[in-house]
Amino acid sequence: MNIFALALGPVVALLFFFWVKDRYEREPFKYLLLTLGAGVVAAIPVVIVEILWVHISYDISALTAGELAFVTFIEIGLTEEFFKALAFFIPIYWSRHMNEPYDGIMYAVAAALGFAAIENVMYVLMGGIPAAFIRALTAVPAHAMMGLFIGYFAGRAKFAKRKWAKPFLILLGFSIAVVLHGLYDLIAMWPYYRLAWLWLFPLLAVMVVSSLFLMRDARSRSPFKPAKDEFGRYTGYTVSGKPLSPKIAATLGVEPRLPPADFVPRESFTKPREPKPELHKQPSKPETRAGTPYFLDEYFKPVKKQEPQPPPPPVPEPPSESSLGYERPKEPTPDQRKGPDMPRDYSLPEKDE
Repeated sequence: MNIFALALGPVVALLFFFWVKDRYEREPFKYLLLTLGAGVVAAIPVVIVEILWVHISYDISALTAGELAFVTFIEIGLTEEFFKALAFFIPIYWSRHMNEPYDGIMYAVAAALGFAAIENVMYVLMGGIPAAFIRALTAVPAHAMMGLFIGYFAGRAKFAKRKWAKPFLILLGFSIAVVLHGLYDLIAMWPYYRLAWLWLFPLLAVMVVSSLFLMRDARSRSPFKPAKDEFGRYTGYTVSGKPLSPKIAATLGVEPRLPPADFVPRESFTKPREPKPELHKQPSKPETRAGTPYFLDEYFKPVKKQEPQPPPPPVPEPPSESSLGYERPKEPTPDQRKGPDMPRDYSLPEKDE
């Protein structure tokens, strides 16, 4: 098995992983290779500066804990992260190709992996195949994630609206990378406990989770993110008000088109603001002593006189039969009943004639 394939394989795999995660506007390979080469060149001044430090030539086991911390955080961590940051900022940061926040992650990781490639080749040539496998799981991903922290905050800084936030974000990302690098080397070089290197795995786990979260957040801030309507359907244009690229539009199954005339571009990571429902505010209580109820007030309340209630309205009577134009026939009198046509009442006793 080729020793160079073992040393460079993790670098290529990680670079391809970050490139695939760039969903909306992927960077061309030639600029990635340019930044990768800048990271390789950055290894030269790193070696020169580390040789000039006095403690590098000493035996690590002879150093005290304070001296070891100075070596790992300042002489190694600060030096390497500074030149890796230069390999990212000088060729690409002010370029027009860095046009979304995720590009900061993409190019900074490429610069870090370029440095990790030349460093990995040196260690694999000295340690052989075991060193190649160990570094493929620890050192190479660690370099990539340290570069990710620099690139994420640099991408946020480039598109920040406030000028004072730009240097603050860049310095914040660089400081996080230096602290993580120094902590990683301090655990790996700790000579006072043989199993101290096992703490590298919890540290790497925290870095992986944080990196995935930052990658997701950077993608959500992309101006090339497809816009959706109120029903969650893709509209065919981006959140910045431009038509989708034909490739992304074909993937989403929509046609690229311009937004409507009343479309208002917004930042991709923000949700549309909905009007808040009006709340009925209760009247504030008077801040006076008289407004505070007294526990005997219930017993001494004046009796309110009941006001006379108005009489109920009269109930309308039902209309009579005469008002309706119909008269009920009157019953015949007893004299009228004696006529021949009247029916005979058999309930009365018959009289003898």
